[in-house]
Amino acid sequence: MTRKPAPPERKKGAPAYMVSFGDMMTLILCFFILLVSMSEERSHGLVAKGVGSFIVAIQSHGLDGIMSAHEKQKIFDSVRRRFNLPPEEDPERREAHLDASHFELVRAEALAALEPHHELRQPRIATFDTGAAALRDDSRTYLDQLADTLRPGPKQTLVLEGHALDADERHGGENPWLAFGRASAVRQYLIEKHRFMPERVEARAWLEEVIQDDAATRTVDARLVSPIPRSTR
Repeated sequence: MTRKPAPPERKKGAPAYMVSFGDMMTLILCFFILLVSMSEERSHGLVAKGVGSFIVAIQSHGLDGIMSAHEKQKIFDSVRRRFNLPPEEDPERREAHLDASHFELVRAEALAALEPHHELRQPRIATFDTGAAALRDDSRTYLDQLADTLRPGPKQTLVLEGHALDADERHGGENPWLAFGRASAVRQYLIEKHRFMPERVEARAWLEEVIQDDAATRTVDARLVSPIPRSTR
């Protein structure tokens, strides 16, 4: 009587706990979405850094050295433009952007769309000389008078929007840089002189000016943003 040969051993496959790189990045993206959608208070700009780092990770296949620093920065600047943000100027903060995927950073400086909110608008809170981003004495005096009105309370955010159509060689001829510099000058003054909380004051710039009036494009506007409580929606 012949013996039946033993069945060949099956080759071991990949362990069940192993996932592909694409699966891992999808899980991380879902985690970002959950953080944003379930957070009680959404700070401005919870997406820009996370989106940029996600795109970099996908295009570099999760491997360091595949993309140059210039290529990575080009992606981050492209994402920032979607949120009406100027390119990142500070080299140290540029490095933080490039390493965002490794640290799972989800915070960003600004987000185009907020939750339902109320706004108190205050136009032209500061006026600047042509091509300049330094505060004038009359603008400082006016800011001193408005400080109590502009001061953000709990869960409020003061958004400062700079305007410019008069950039010269000091700002490389780039109007967004000059506009952002003007908004930053007002932000710094309110923080240092009137003790505004830095995390409640945002400086922004218009990439493309809608109003072409010369006087209006040498100013900074303010918006005091207050989220609508969930119980009243």
